[in-house]
Amino acid sequence: MRPGPQGNGSGKFEIGQADMGGWVRVFPAMAEDVGREDLAVYLSQTLADWFRQRPQLHMKCVVPVNKDGSTVELHAWYEIHLVPPTPVGPQPAGQG
Repeated sequence: MRPGPQGNGSGKFEIGQADMGGWVRVFPAMAEDVGREDLAVYLSQTLADWFRQRPQLHMKCVVPVNKDGSTVELHAWYEIHLVPPTPVGPQPAGQG
């Protein structure tokens, strides 16, 4: 594994998330970040944050995707407990 960048904010990188409809994919946004030693921790934290922002979803299963012995992506399947209201749905009529 190559050493990660060091100092002065150079270690910043992005984690992407893609809701695939029934499952979510969490992955590094840039391919060169795959070799980072701490990538699995950031993937896990991003996945946890994704579910915290969607309390109506219940994670059923999570699977790590590995490359050369290191976790490079997480795929998580979910169930939906409560569908949140949508602004494009019918609105209740006023009392009158």
